[in-house]
Amino acid sequence: MKFRFCGDGDCPDWVLAEIYSSLSVLSSVKLKILTQMVAKSLLGEFIPDEKLRETFAANKPDLTSIKSSFACIRFLIVNAIRFNTDDATFNEELQQLGLPKEHSSAVCRVMSDHYQALKQHLIDTSLKVNELESISCTIPNDVIDCAQLTFDIANEIVDGIPTKQSHKVNISKLDIGILLNEMRTVRNLMDEMNYEERYNGLQTG
Repeated sequence: MKFRFCGDGDCPDWVLAEIYSSLSVLSSVKLKILTQMVAKSLLGEFIPDEKLRETFAANKPDLTSIKSSFACIRFLIVNAIRFNTDDATFNEELQQLGLPKEHSSAVCRVMSDHYQALKQHLIDTSLKVNELESISCTIPNDVIDCAQLTFDIANEIVDGIPTKQSHKVNISKLDIGILLNEMRTVRNLMDEMNYEERYNGLQTG
């Protein structure tokens, strides 16, 4: 079966399984709360694990189960916006996938409330995967020719949820200058292309 929110393609099996085993057994109120958290997370708000546990304390699911539900709703919303799926079609397709009518309406209502902000955010971040937030370099006192680079990543997807992460890489001191020169070369090429200026011109033209 083909679905508009999947780009007129099939719905992934893991989404079907998650809808059947998790989303459909939640109350529509709790599903709405979870969907609101997903929308806020997509817009950059950090959702701590404690808040997820507190919200679903009565159901007593484990954190892995909650995060799976979170990832499923994230997939549904992002794809519905990506493929310009209207509320009526999205609502109908969710029911075709096995989500009760009241639950489907709750998801669509939250998406509709945040639609414009989410759409603009997805456009702004469409070419960014694991966005680099900052880089720092330290030279340990107990080594001779090695430095350590720390990469801070904003919204790295971990268990389906955007999370701030840091990754450390050891590098030879001699390679730092080479890396810096290569990054400057790439930056100059990007400046020459003026992508943002051209993109804005296309948008307003």
